Amino acid sequence: MAPKKLVLCTFAVFALFLSFGCFINRDTLPDPIDLQVEGQPTIGYPKAKVHVVVFEEPKCINCREYNDEIYPHIKKDFIDTNKIRYTVVPVSFLPGSMSAAIALLCVYHQDPVYPNNEMFFKYIDYIYTHQPSENSDWATTEKLQEFAESTSPAIDLPKLGECIEHETFRVQIEKNNAYGKEIMEGRLTTPTVYVNGIKVQKLDYSSVKELIEELLAKEGVN
Repeated sequence: MAPKKLVLCTFAVFALFLSFGCFINRDTLPDPIDLQVEGQPTIGYPKAKVHVVVFEEPKCINCREYNDEIYPHIKKDFIDTNKIRYTVVPVSFLPGSMSAAIALLCVYHQDPVYPNNEMFFKYIDYIYTHQPSENSDWATTEKLQEFAESTSPAIDLPKLGECIEHETFRVQIEKNNAYGKEIMEGRLTTPTVYVNGIKVQKLDYSSVKELIEELLAKEGVN
């Protein structure tokens, strides 16, 4: 066989191998779970076929690290480019964190008719960026109002304070806790990330990105 034909043949075989390998890899993804997260804070492209869902705890140190080190890359590469939907399910299981979890939903539902997704994500980002020690009892109404004031002038501070004091969204947070335990087989851990119902096993950006891209290749954007 002539050298040129041999090179072309080798390239074709290699390309076929890569294509077949990708097909096999996509075909052997773990079985997804059917996540029910309607009404939870969500940003991104509403019609996107790839949906990332994250369970987060406001006092969780690992959540802070996820927010600082992984989420910005997800936002830049997939949310801001309208490739995915992204949902956060706020939960509370650490001592003294319930007020902070409630405050997140107070901000989200400041206008009961029009939940504010963008404001929720700004507020949770500010909380994680300025998160005090997990062992300190920092989630007071005053501190959460202080965080809110620094997040946006659009947050109604007196209304937020009243919402926290009345524990308006405690029942919803408790429902989130119960749902998280149910799908995580009895042990609620945060942050836990699902992509189209498939749990990310190794929580680093490379692993999250790989799974998102694999599902985008399989499902498309819309």
